[in-house]
Amino acid sequence: MQGLLFSAILCAALSLAKSELSADFKEKFMAKMESVGEKCAAETGAPQEDIAKIITKEIPTTHEGRCMLFCGHREFHIQKPDGSVDVDSAVASLETIKSEDEDIYNKLVQVYKTCAQVPVIADPCEYAVALSECGVHEAHKLGIDSRILE
Repeated sequence: MQGLLFSAILCAALSLAKSELSADFKEKFMAKMESVGEKCAAETGAPQEDIAKIITKEIPTTHEGRCMLFCGHREFHIQKPDGSVDVDSAVASLETIKSEDEDIYNKLVQVYKTCAQVPVIADPCEYAVALSECGVHEAHKLGIDSRILE
């Protein structure tokens, strides 16, 4: 499941085409995403169709698939287990990126802080979808695309 993108907020923001992220960083990040993907697929029971959608950066259609996004957000410290946004932990988890590319780090922080303002949805899986959609939109506004991790 290499390339599995759970967190559009994190992953889309990491996709700045002119980035200077090292090959080692990308490799480690993709390995973590693969591990998280396997864990979240097992945890949620998401169907293969939804896993395929996540891999192609589309929003899953079933509740289980949407919960995969929430699971990924928990693993990447974007959402807390109760579903609420965890901006402080998310920003703290970005420190490794700061030493790789401070411009991407600053843009990620901006995306996180903007998307933290998305109105809360009671279902944490649906909230994960709203946060992901916000992340993709805000990353695009900052000139970020999906080529860097490929």
